[in-house]
Amino acid sequence: MPEEQSDLQRRLEKIRVQFLFDHPFLSVLALSLPMRFRKNPHEAFETDGTAIYVDTTMADTIPEQQLKYIYAHTLLHIMLKHPFRMGGRDHKTWNRSSDVVINLLLDDFERVGERPEHEVMMEKYRDQSVEEVYNTLYQENPEGEGTPDDENPQEQKQDLIESEGDSEAAMEDIDALIVQAMGAAQKQGNIPASFLEVIREVTRPKIDLATLLHTYMTESFFDKQSDFSRPNRRFIYQELYLPGYRQENNRLNLYIALDRSMSISRDTFSKFLGIIDGVLRLSTDFKVTVIPFDDEVDKEKIVTYDAQALKPEVAFEKGNGGTQFAPVLEYLNTADEAAATLMVLSDGFFKIEKASHLPTLFLVSEKRNMKRFEPYGDVFYFDL
Repeated sequence: MPEEQSDLQRRLEKIRVQFLFDHPFLSVLALSLPMRFRKNPHEAFETDGTAIYVDTTMADTIPEQQLKYIYAHTLLHIMLKHPFRMGGRDHKTWNRSSDVVINLLLDDFERVGERPEHEVMMEKYRDQSVEEVYNTLYQENPEGEGTPDDENPQEQKQDLIESEGDSEAAMEDIDALIVQAMGAAQKQGNIPASFLEVIREVTRPKIDLATLLHTYMTESFFDKQSDFSRPNRRFIYQELYLPGYRQENNRLNLYIALDRSMSISRDTFSKFLGIIDGVLRLSTDFKVTVIPFDDEVDKEKIVTYDAQALKPEVAFEKGNGGTQFAPVLEYLNTADEAAATLMVLSDGFFKIEKASHLPTLFLVSEKRNMKRFEPYGDVFYFDL
């Protein structure tokens, strides 16, 4: 073993001891994950989500406090599954988005070393998920050439390697490590809420939108009217035994408030339309009324769909106004549909002071806005 690598090994061992006392969750990861020394193509520390690859030549020149920070930064890439969550996204922009999220998280901790100058810090993205940051950065530069900005004009950093092999098995192993690491963290007792939230986001079971909507609607609105003695025949061929309905006229009357305001990007708006299309195809037991709104309800553009139609056409235009939710509530009061429910498709950038008289589900495209809506209904965030 070369002498310089032995010296680096000693420095890294010292940092792991510091993690043990200061940040036990990092210590669990550092002691459990393999570290391999090699010549890296880009950075001193790189990871594919299962191991850490260290370039001795580059790492040996890094001051100790910065080395500690980079080590912690790389461990969080693994803990937050950034290589696995990348999917088909642009590699450079995803890498930068992941760095933004991690550096904001580490900013809430003490004794994690010194952040090097090339590590991007962009306060405007605090409390956003990596997917939200990516969507913003990619729209700023869709060519995938990185996303330099005035605060950090340095060359694009690349410390994420696309994962290979059995990603499902690898993520199961990481999940087991996360459970162990968070057990150690909770004993410490001084973990920032921002960090706990992103961990919950990573470990939360993933459910596709169609399944969630069907389950939500069935459990929320048909529980008192459903009957397993009459299974829903439309799903038996899938070996799904869902309850039938005691009365044939118990169709769900669903209102969808469609935010078409200026703050909604065209890409997000098109995905909202995709959600509406998916809802229309969930079941023949739905009547769906779509209410487009921005600073007012556009009553001329309201469309009611008979969900029994074979090919419902979903076509709405995006607006350019502000966002006011009160006109939606006023319209629903005039509709006087006591047996209906309301779904709101929005980024959540509007003021809300009063709950609807209808059971309400908020599908919010901006994670930071979720908590504001919790007193007014059920809230879900999706990487749209």
